[in-house]
Amino acid sequence: MKRLVESGIRIIDRIIGGFPVPSLITVVVDPLATPEHIIYSMCDYYVPNFKSEEFVREEIKILGYDLKIVKMDELNDIRNSRVCVEFCYEFDKVIELRKIAYDNELVVSLIVPKNYYDDRELSKISYVSDGVMLIDAEKVGDRFVFKFAIPKMIGGYTIPTYVRFKTERSVLEIDTSRDIV
Repeated sequence: MKRLVESGIRIIDRIIGGFPVPSLITVVVDPLATPEHIIYSMCDYYVPNFKSEEFVREEIKILGYDLKIVKMDELNDIRNSRVCVEFCYEFDKVIELRKIAYDNELVVSLIVPKNYYDDRELSKISYVSDGVMLIDAEKVGDRFVFKFAIPKMIGGYTIPTYVRFKTERSVLEIDTSRDIV
């Protein structure tokens, strides 16, 4: 097994011990699940593409996270860190980012909005990734239920079933409501 580094998410670290180093992880997010609470805690460096740098700075300030915003071409200069990239590129960029992760001992998380890529393209991205994490929202009655799973993690442990979570004031907690087994 590879060396593990804290994911930044206490729930995940308690269950699986963290993420393997180096690794490339595809994180498929449903925007309705307020994924920012999980994503920002998973990284030391953040590469925005969908959101502007100013927008991300404001979000991390409001949510109380401490991370640096960088550009894609600065990733070769980063070592032994956790990096999140809002991913909106062609498949070749996945291979390039995987090489950067391995050369620089990084955990690189590709943040992919749900349904951004068709199933075939997402399957290719997930196949070459060391891990896959899903952050989802589901409407149950008149409320939304947020959940995550890690069905794939080469060199680490998986969370093969969904774990429900809730966020309150920038704190991520396991949802222990009555409908959880």
